[in-house]
Amino acid sequence: MKKRFAMTQIIQLGRWAFILPFAVFGLLHFGPLEFSLPYVPAFLPAPAFWVYFVGVCFLLFVVSAIWRKYDQLAALLLALLLALFVVLIHLPAAIGGDFKAVIAVCRDTAMMGAALLYAGAYANDKIGQ
Repeated sequence: MKKRFAMTQIIQLGRWAFILPFAVFGLLHFGPLEFSLPYVPAFLPAPAFWVYFVGVCFLLFVVSAIWRKYDQLAALLLALLLALFVVLIHLPAAIGGDFKAVIAVCRDTAMMGAALLYAGAYANDKIGQ
């Protein structure tokens, strides 16, 4: 029984290992803009707004996941945001030959999948229940 308890506790660490980096990512969006602005697609107006908006989105997911309120919705919206990053930012750059963008496609796709897994496995507020 103790072995099962220890494994369950270790598995629960995965929830925090997923949530906490988004707190860091969110806060980093409020740092110097010169690091983030190059990632905003040229067709979007007000690039600084989008940098801050994404930072707020990341932080809202973190707050929702920690408080366990509307966390399934927040995780699904996070997955949508990450999918938009792949389609609108990283994939066009990868097709254009940017190898770092290929890595970004894989990274954000993996995080999108993890957000969907979080929504199904850990979310407290299940939509439609």
